[in-house]
Amino acid sequence: MSNPTPPASFNDLPLAGVGRRLAALLYDSLIIAGLLMVYGFIALMVASAVVGLDCQSGAQDYSTPCVSGDEPLFRLGALAVIAGYFIWSWRAAGQTIGMRAWRLLLASPEGVQMSWRQCAIRALVGPLSLVTLGAGFFWSWTRADRASWHDLLSGTQVRVLPKKKK
Repeated sequence: MSNPTPPASFNDLPLAGVGRRLAALLYDSLIIAGLLMVYGFIALMVASAVVGLDCQSGAQDYSTPCVSGDEPLFRLGALAVIAGYFIWSWRAAGQTIGMRAWRLLLASPEGVQMSWRQCAIRALVGPLSLVTLGAGFFWSWTRADRASWHDLLSGTQVRVLPKKKK
């Protein structure tokens, strides 16, 4: 459900800077930590019900492996949880919880809701912007439109929303 008529004021909103974006990402990392704890608990319960795992310390039988973060299927599930959080948040509201706290809005340059494709590109390129010591984020300092790598490749913009009047 994309908005056919973009809000007239979207382009009037100021572009978001690096500091505000990283602060929102820090908030989101707390949410992700909680989601990964829930995912780990569910994965352990499912694995123990299916395989009958005995993961007591010191009494482990190595013929029956215990679920750990080293297993590829577990890691793939964790990545799916993280990507799902961001993609669902961006697609549903144009904001994650951290972006709401810092009054950031993510949309296409016309101010319309992001497509699934744009969300997927951001989810793939965003981590690259971080693991390169933040180069993808700091790239925005060199540009007048303050676009980071994932903004450029997904065709999106991050704007700062005004404070709500009391």
